Amino acid sequence: MKRALAVLAFVLAAFAAGCSPAASIRPLYTDADLQKPIVEPRIEGEWISPNTEEPEKVGTGEGAWLRWKITPPEKPSEHYGHYSVEFRPAKPDPGKGDELSSYDVRLVAVGDKLFFDAEFRRHTEGQMDLGPMDVLGLVPAHLIGRIWVQQDFLRIALLQPEWVEKNAPASFQEILPDRYLDECIITGSTQELRDLLVRNADNPEALAYFAYLCRPETDCSTRAAEDALARSPDADQVLDGASQFFFARHNYARAATLRRHRVELDPKDITRHSDLSDTLFYSRDFAGARRELAQVQELAVGKDPKPASDNAQSAYARAGEDIVWSYFLEGKYADAVSAAVNATKSCKPGEKPCSVSPILLSYFSLLRLGRREAAESLLKEESARFRGSAEEHALLLNAEGRVSEGFPYSDPKNEALLRYAFFGGLRDVAIGQPDTAKVHLGLAASEDSTSVIALAARIELERLELKAKK
Repeated sequence: MKRALAVLAFVLAAFAAGCSPAASIRPLYTDADLQKPIVEPRIEGEWISPNTEEPEKVGTGEGAWLRWKITPPEKPSEHYGHYSVEFRPAKPDPGKGDELSSYDVRLVAVGDKLFFDAEFRRHTEGQMDLGPMDVLGLVPAHLIGRIWVQQDFLRIALLQPEWVEKNAPASFQEILPDRYLDECIITGSTQELRDLLVRNADNPEALAYFAYLCRPETDCSTRAAEDALARSPDADQVLDGASQFFFARHNYARAATLRRHRVELDPKDITRHSDLSDTLFYSRDFAGARRELAQVQELAVGKDPKPASDNAQSAYARAGEDIVWSYFLEGKYADAVSAAVNATKSCKPGEKPCSVSPILLSYFSLLRLGRREAAESLLKEESARFRGSAEEHALLLNAEGRVSEGFPYSDPKNEALLRYAFFGGLRDVAIGQPDTAKVHLGLAASEDSTSVIALAARIELERLELKAKK
């Protein structure tokens, strides 16, 4: 029995974004439903589902998760008709071979709500071909849920097994513990099942597993994100996921709006202020970013004069460093120098890794203010005093012109390499080598990076372009 349910759960997991929804051993439909099957032309045809679990893949060609094909009954007017639903990965794994799952699906109307009942028919994966009768002891099960139908958009919601376990009577369900997951099998009657769904048709905790289907030509990821926000505008998981999605899409204004709302919902959460400051950086609202960073430092310190925990100290130090970055990127070099003094003081060798970024930003700020003597003195003193990793020391040595070769990194996206390229570009600018600076800054300005280094490199390239036009 466990093996059979494990196989079934594997197939259902593909349906529900890696989750295993509750299934029923009895159908949602009645004999009366079979006599008059529901036909909904708007659900028929080809569909795609977005990869809502990994917003960083948006725009990379890997934004689609599943491809669907919904075929209507051969003779819709006949009794016992059902839809044939097939889905497969949008980006198949070359090592697994072709992968396809199919279900027989019936639409069930209860009151003014539309539900579905899906019965597993076949799953193929490479050489494996599994049908409902191919495993001894496999219990026929019904995957049930609610469906919302629009012209080019479908939303599917499945029952969350933990919710069923906690909120349904013990006689209504069977929990079968497995090594990796617990299966929730609904054993209640069809009428009990219908009553449960109708009572909780709009309960996001009960119908918690969502899948979205869009026509291939539509922007499915955005539709799914906006739909989730419309349904649960204050749910932190939804807000966080949607803000990450829009940030990855470079829609920083939308991401900032969502992250501001997260801050409003819990203004004492350091991470929320930090996330908002990151978004404001990319919106180039540096003054707004500094306000959020000041909140991070205030929350990290609390009532004590110094941050107590390692996490709080790290948050305080990172905020201090980001404040330096904000002034430098805004072109307020005198303020960057002042802020760097505070940021450097917050770094205590031995307590946590120290960054040389505030030192270097202060150094290059002084050079741009025409204070070369003060800049060289600062660099010499801080280099002698600094204690940190070899990579951080290499950045200081490079600023002093004492490094003849770059880092031997093969990965062009390596963060240490991007920092090395960026500060190397600043040094090129300082010594009057704009062409070399463009090469180094171009390397650091990785288009798919959301780090402050990539943003800073893009701003510096813009400054070089403006300077060349004068």
